[in-house]
Amino acid sequence: MVSTSKHPSEDWRALTIYQVMVAAFQHSDTGSMGYKEMWGPDNERKDGNLRGVIEALDYIKGLGVNAIWLTPIFDSSEASGGEKLQASGYFASDFFKIDPHFGTEEDLHELVTEAHNRGIYVLLDGVFGHHGGVKNTSPSGHSIDSTPTLSVRGEEGGEGNVKYPESLEYFKEVATYWIDKFEIDGWRLDQAYQLCQEGHNYWCEISEAVHQLCERRRAEGKEWGVLGYMVGEVWTGAEGVNDSVYQDFGLKSAFDFDGKMRISGEMGDIGDAGLNNGWDDVVTTYSAPTERGYCSDEILPNLFLSNHDGYRVADRFYDEGQEINLMTRFAILAGYPGPVTLYYGDELADLSRDAEGSQPDNASRTTGHIAPDDDRERHLLNYVRDVFEFRMQNPAMWRGTQEFNRYRKDDAEVLVITKQDTESENKVVMVFADRDVTLNVEGVGEEVEVKGFVPQLFKLQ
Repeated sequence: MVSTSKHPSEDWRALTIYQVMVAAFQHSDTGSMGYKEMWGPDNERKDGNLRGVIEALDYIKGLGVNAIWLTPIFDSSEASGGEKLQASGYFASDFFKIDPHFGTEEDLHELVTEAHNRGIYVLLDGVFGHHGGVKNTSPSGHSIDSTPTLSVRGEEGGEGNVKYPESLEYFKEVATYWIDKFEIDGWRLDQAYQLCQEGHNYWCEISEAVHQLCERRRAEGKEWGVLGYMVGEVWTGAEGVNDSVYQDFGLKSAFDFDGKMRISGEMGDIGDAGLNNGWDDVVTTYSAPTERGYCSDEILPNLFLSNHDGYRVADRFYDEGQEINLMTRFAILAGYPGPVTLYYGDELADLSRDAEGSQPDNASRTTGHIAPDDDRERHLLNYVRDVFEFRMQNPAMWRGTQEFNRYRKDDAEVLVITKQDTESENKVVMVFADRDVTLNVEGVGEEVEVKGFVPQLFKLQ
């Protein structure tokens, strides 16, 4: 495919990431065999491979995203613990090889090249605090100290089997090797708190190594492999993230579990969630990081609705064949002032709540599909495409100033968010309502009809 897309912004706030659970997403008969078993629902795909992802790139691009995150693809085929653990990818036995069940180095090269041709960044999933029995040294001869070690979270976080600083040079090499050799654009970092040991945050050194490499590549005129985005996973609120990955600015981005809880509920709870008492949670989630308890406004929490470790967003907002508030959630995500992540299948209202044989922490690893099966799915997919394309075309959606105006019109509660980016002079309005209503919105120039829980987005001249 010949690219007709602009290079994505290097402003991390612009990132709209599509997460793919490789083993469950897509299988191509021209690729590797995949696995047969994986932690997840029974009777769902387990044989996904990299070539399946390559063949889905046009669909992914059409969603209005500009980055893709692949769950771990490093060789886990010799990890102790059985095939289900191996297929997850989170217990690597070799960090410098691709799992042959998923594909080859040639497959990854092609995937990265084809993604870049479409203006899509590629992020790999890194597990730098535990492993599944690594025996080999790195290409430069560094090794892992596998001494069981507690992190800043103590017994609550459990013991990892990577001890720092003894393992630091090994994982600095992992972090830079895949950027330099394959031109990947960054990392999602599993259980990131595990690298905060004995009062020191070792993400500081690893982030600096990535930064230096990206600066060198940029100076050499490289177009890709220069972003260096790194986002940590820490299942906690602001205080817990501050004490681990944000400490000393080791990482500058981590997943916004606090915001996710406000707008789409707990990770492992399938009950009601969010927006039951008006629009307070929207306003709070959009607030500056320090106003929400984070350590600094310089950090960039990454908002999401669901992921591979809990229930899907549609599990809470779907009843008798109708979406309830689902579109509201996607509009909130699209207008979030910072990086965001969309989990595969959520754009099609995939459900995991009835999946057999699953547990709360892996129920959402359902079979990926890249076309709607019915009008319900098609209706939501089209809306998701519209709001994320709007986000991509309007910098005011992800950076700049915001004004909130809440009021009642007839029987409807209304929230109007005016967003302006001074750098580009771009200005937009997001209009939310809890029931159908006709409104005059300043700057739009005409009356607009807003359906309940189907937010409308307008670019202002």
